[in-house]
Amino acid sequence: MVPRPVRAVLLPSPIRRSVESHVAAAHPHEAGGFLRCVRRGDRLRATGHVPVRNDSPIPKRRFETTVDDRAPPPPRVFYHSHTSPASISGLTPVDKRSIPEPFALVVFAPQEAALSYRGFKRGLLTWRELRVEAGSSRSRLPRL
Repeated sequence: MVPRPVRAVLLPSPIRRSVESHVAAAHPHEAGGFLRCVRRGDRLRATGHVPVRNDSPIPKRRFETTVDDRAPPPPRVFYHSHTSPASISGLTPVDKRSIPEPFALVVFAPQEAALSYRGFKRGLLTWRELRVEAGSSRSRLPRL
């Protein structure tokens, strides 16, 4: 039996707070890392947060890192923040070309606090958007 396609990422409150703390602490530099996940039907539920260092030469505008043994095993979600008000809240063209992971989360936080969460899944030709939901309530997190 073929599993249903992933349609959403669930971020329980403790994981969301951990990601938001990482994003705020790194501001105005972009922050990033991985969410350890388990699959629950057509959703990925985050169970852990693994921050990684931003190795970009321009950390206020880009997040770059090497996927190494810090990354949890699949299924996982790569996340990074956009901290500049000039950045769009979704994947930039550079993001679309350079993210090696099948799942990505963009946290838009131009003034330290997270304003928007946008999830994405890489398809054969393009990325498509996924819902990003609060833990058990499954209510949609803010999306700009």
